[in-house]
Amino acid sequence: MPEFDLKTIIFMSMLLTFMLSMLLGITRAHHKGLKGPGYWAVGNLVVGLGMVLVLMQLEDGLLYLPGTALIGAGLSLYINGIQAFSGKVPDHRIPLLVFALLFVVDIYFMMINKDIRTTVVADALIFAGVYFICARLTFAQDEGLLGNLYWITSSLFLFLGLLMVGRAVSASRVDISVFDSFATWPVNAYTFMIGAVSQFFISSLFVLMLSYQLNKKLASMVTVDGLTGILNRRGLEDACVKMQGLCKRIHMGMAVLLIDIDHFKKVNDEHGHLAGDDVLRHITRVAADVLRTGDVIGRYGGEEFAVFMPNTNESEAAILAERIRAAIEATPFNEGSLNIPIAASIGVADSVRAGYDFKGLIAAADSTLYSAKNTGRNRVMRYTEVKLAL
Repeated sequence: MPEFDLKTIIFMSMLLTFMLSMLLGITRAHHKGLKGPGYWAVGNLVVGLGMVLVLMQLEDGLLYLPGTALIGAGLSLYINGIQAFSGKVPDHRIPLLVFALLFVVDIYFMMINKDIRTTVVADALIFAGVYFICARLTFAQDEGLLGNLYWITSSLFLFLGLLMVGRAVSASRVDISVFDSFATWPVNAYTFMIGAVSQFFISSLFVLMLSYQLNKKLASMVTVDGLTGILNRRGLEDACVKMQGLCKRIHMGMAVLLIDIDHFKKVNDEHGHLAGDDVLRHITRVAADVLRTGDVIGRYGGEEFAVFMPNTNESEAAILAERIRAAIEATPFNEGSLNIPIAASIGVADSVRAGYDFKGLIAAADSTLYSAKNTGRNRVMRYTEVKLAL
């Protein structure tokens, strides 16, 4: 097997590592809410530096010690990044422990015992352990596209772990004289090159995960109300279309509630708009506590909220609406010196009388809500009541 051009390998490894680290670092700088890319960026740089030092071992064996320790610490930062990306608290002791373990093992076996074989075997097994931990942390973490990316990343980490086990087995069986050259021990060259290329693919997968999270965040900004944290009007319409498709397919009805806070302008005028915002968030929590699994609530606009309910007729929806109205009335907004009584009027409509269309359902519930507000407020009215009165 021909001798590898070490300078070319060093240059390419540093270049790829630097570019990917820059990309991850820039992403982290511009999107501070995303957790994980900072660890991956630093981990890439540390792994790249470690690889350079290990590649230079043929010229100076002493560089092997800090090189392997840095590679282990960099890979351990991947663990921290995966933990942070998954919403867990990163354990910062892991990179330090792996660095210390590799450094101590290499000093003992390489410098004191002069046992190169055991050094290579021990290092490979420690790397394998880190890769296996990464594989476990990324195993079946999510569904959809992100889940697929996790599966691919987990498989790649598992492959690298097995590769390191293979390196350890090979090192335990070959003659000790082959450890000083890529050419005389091809496994050394193959594992290094596969590892270097795999680092590039792993980093690329990290970038794809971040891209998915950013797109998800942007989509959430479009469909989620920034004040209350529930769906906005567009999000409600999207949810209604999905619910409509399901209900039509299995011949099941659906209903809608349109909730309006009575005299909300008075709250803003007397207590200020910040207090009004707090009241809207309070109403959101109170109403959400009453809803069933599968019901969808959103802020339709201003002080109006809409609730879409699958497999529900008008009578059942009216019962739930009354529970919401009673809960709102029984739970005034209390914060500091404020004690603001709240009441709500609610209009109820269902697909049997108004159809499945979003606009049709909302129009029916809105006309019912208008009647509720014109006949005393703080009450629930059904669409059939309004139709009979006409």
